[in-house]
Amino acid sequence: MLRNLCCVLMLLLSSLLQASQNNALPAHLRVALSNDSYPYMFVDEYGNPAGLVVDFWQQVAKQQQIELEFVAVDWPESLQLLAERKVDFHGGLGVTPARARQFLLGQGYLELTSNVFVHRDLSRVTSLADLRPLVVGTVADATHSEILRRLLPGITLKTYPHASALYQAALAGEIQAFTGLDRLPPRYPEFEQLELLFPMYKKVPLQQIQLTFAAAKTNPNLHQALQQAASAVPSGFIDQIERKWLSVATDADSLLIGVSVGNQPFMHVSQSGEVQGFFVDMWRLWSKKTGIKVAFMPAQSDDLLAYLHKSRIDVQMAQMQHPEKMAGLQLAYHLYNLSSSFYFPNSQLIHQLSELAGKKVGIMHTSAYAAELRRNYPDLRWQEYRTLEALIDAAQRKQIAGFFAADLMISKRLSEMNSDSAFSALAEPRFDTAIYSLIRPGNEQLYQQIQQGFAQISLDELIALEQRWLDPAMPAYYRKFREQVPLTVDELDLATQELSVGVMANWPPIEFIASNGEFQGMTADILALLNQRLGARLQAKPYQDWSALMADFEQGKLAAVANMSDLPERHQFAEFSDDYWTLQWVLLGQAQQESVQTVAAMAPKRIAMMQDYQYLHEFVKNYPQHELVPVPSIEHGVDLMVRGDVDFVLDNIVAVGVVLTDPSLINLRVQIPTDLPVEASYFAIHKNYAPLRVLLNKGIKTISDQDRKTIQDKWLNLHIQQGLDRSHLIELILQVVAVAAAVVLVFWVWNYSLRREVNLRRQMEEKMRFMAGHDELTKLANRSLFMERLQSAIHQHARHNELLAVLFMDLDGFKQINDQYGHDVGDELLVQLAQVLKYCVRKTDTVARFGGDEFVLLLTGLVDRDDAAIVAEKILQCLEDSMVLSVCQIRASASIGIAVYPQDGTEAAPLLKVADQLMYQVKQSGKNQYRFSSRKP
Repeated sequence: MLRNLCCVLMLLLSSLLQASQNNALPAHLRVALSNDSYPYMFVDEYGNPAGLVVDFWQQVAKQQQIELEFVAVDWPESLQLLAERKVDFHGGLGVTPARARQFLLGQGYLELTSNVFVHRDLSRVTSLADLRPLVVGTVADATHSEILRRLLPGITLKTYPHASALYQAALAGEIQAFTGLDRLPPRYPEFEQLELLFPMYKKVPLQQIQLTFAAAKTNPNLHQALQQAASAVPSGFIDQIERKWLSVATDADSLLIGVSVGNQPFMHVSQSGEVQGFFVDMWRLWSKKTGIKVAFMPAQSDDLLAYLHKSRIDVQMAQMQHPEKMAGLQLAYHLYNLSSSFYFPNSQLIHQLSELAGKKVGIMHTSAYAAELRRNYPDLRWQEYRTLEALIDAAQRKQIAGFFAADLMISKRLSEMNSDSAFSALAEPRFDTAIYSLIRPGNEQLYQQIQQGFAQISLDELIALEQRWLDPAMPAYYRKFREQVPLTVDELDLATQELSVGVMANWPPIEFIASNGEFQGMTADILALLNQRLGARLQAKPYQDWSALMADFEQGKLAAVANMSDLPERHQFAEFSDDYWTLQWVLLGQAQQESVQTVAAMAPKRIAMMQDYQYLHEFVKNYPQHELVPVPSIEHGVDLMVRGDVDFVLDNIVAVGVVLTDPSLINLRVQIPTDLPVEASYFAIHKNYAPLRVLLNKGIKTISDQDRKTIQDKWLNLHIQQGLDRSHLIELILQVVAVAAAVVLVFWVWNYSLRREVNLRRQMEEKMRFMAGHDELTKLANRSLFMERLQSAIHQHARHNELLAVLFMDLDGFKQINDQYGHDVGDELLVQLAQVLKYCVRKTDTVARFGGDEFVLLLTGLVDRDDAAIVAEKILQCLEDSMVLSVCQIRASASIGIAVYPQDGTEAAPLLKVADQLMYQVKQSGKNQYRFSSRKP
């Protein structure tokens, strides 16, 4: 019995060992590949096999520790090599019934799409059925041929021996459509011309193809071993090589954004192949604000969604809200809202949609409202189309009675076709659809970057983009914001709820309870603006104690809190809105105090600061040499300073401005060290009310700089009026009682003093506003103001097709002047140079100092780039004259780089970068001259 059991075990072990040996891959295998099937398998410029299939099998070889020899030949020959057993297996081919009969096919390890590339001039060819009248080119024995014959029986195919011959025939005009995989091969010598005539966005998808391997029928063991080895490749690696080969070429640190083509004026590809449109410019502006480079990949909407799922792109630029199509993806940003209506040819007379019972009506295949239409109008026959051109064409051919389309898009398209008066629209039904940018779920860092980047784009900038791309006569999304923000259905529901916002009752003029018991201050005015523009019901709930407010907020008793710092520990229970206000921290001290350049370099001081400020802890950490004295209020801190107990009071510029309205504090002085921050104000939103963040951000977007200035001026001016009048009235009464004989004189002195002090306060306010946009030394515009003017000028010149120039100038040898004579003399030189530059330009131009000895000029309304050269020559000539300084005479020179819009760039940052680079080229080639780029106008 025991002997029999041992025999059975020996036989079982022998069988397992034999099976293991049968499933092991040989140490060396020969693999057949196509040499011309980019990007899957091809021969690169060095004669080596390359492509996605090659990368896949090299990974298999690495994991299995075997050696592969790739044999790359023309496609028909690669199949013949396997049939004749001259190779061990074929590395990549599509699954077809004929091949399944001839070879042992593995399970698919990659999914690809069979496509027909269509000439760009064939605007009406957008679907499979539209291909029927065409002669379609294809490579002999390719999977595409079998698919086309099955899907379109009777279609005319023209066969070529290899892909290069196919492409040459397309360029020669022999065929206007040809089959291919996902992309055209960049290594093809005339790739640029081929891609221009047969762009990716004109592809008509045929069918998904499972890419697999094949072994000979006589070698099942190898087939099984290959299947096991292929299955062991991690899915993450496949995602990686798909991104590498199937996406557009980008830098490693670039964000790849999918652009859904054919959606003018929002996103499309021009005849020259340039990606354009309103949404495209929004993302370019986002890139400028964040400093993150972007690249664009144009394709059909459905293809892009698939690419996003497979990590071939990082972001889908814009997608209409559609639950099915958005499934498995994350909404990254609410980009826009579009209204859609029913359009019909004017040759018909239609009053209601229900009149079309039994007739065909067109809708876009991406329409979010398609299900609602089918439900509400079951008697209509609904026909889906992939492009707007196809909808319009079908209506003109009377194949459909009319169609639903986005108003702004159809207006633009009909205008381009000179058919504005050919169609009319019904007033009802109308649909508002939200447009979102999409990302893959789980990428919190990218989500936050997208949110924060768009938060930096002002409403004025968005309105300017709308004016550039959209018909001014049509209602537009962002133009409505300052009157009434357009909201989604869910947002409207949230806006109607009464929501409590925690505020402080004792922080004037930011937020406080007035003597009449009303909540007032700058926060109250901000909430009023948000309620007005959002149609919301945000109610302020004042607290005397910050800790009590925080306790209620953490427990969810408050929906939001105003003016809360965004700290990591608060993210457990709160989310934060975009910033809606910024306040500069300043030092308030005695007038005789020496000037403070930086807090870090200042000798140790005693500084008073309100004890509830979050910045208090950061200040102590950053500047340990100073003694910080916590105080309950700014007034208490000022009292300590007047008595000499502290040297300075640290607070925000608005609070300090209110304190200075007290006439008894005329000898105090405001200083703004360069290392004190500008602090942003946010709404903190409890996580129980998370959707409120998006709603508040929309409202915050409507708050303009003018709105902020109006609110700030209101509260500063109010305190000036109230504080000064009462104080001086008391002073006047005392003077009258003491010296009755000098009433007239005292009154005159008092009145003069009043006017003087009010003027001083207002001059201080104006000075602060001026300092925000100007260089303190030269009084020229600073970088921030210059960039704002440059961007505005670019939009204006784009509308009028005019030139502008950016001159980037750097003094030659400025460091030596500083080293020899000292920084004070260097500052004298910079001030005189500022006057020279202002003399050399028109009043309509802008001169700015970027820092050190770098100056930048903006010349607008140029007829020719030679106009910029004239200004540059004038500057260099003026610098030849000696400048008389306090201790010497200096003859300066400068290096100037000149960038011209639009040939050197159509955005502010690229123009500035070109001018900067040209300036450095001048430095390297002898200095004291100017240089343009070599780009032709």
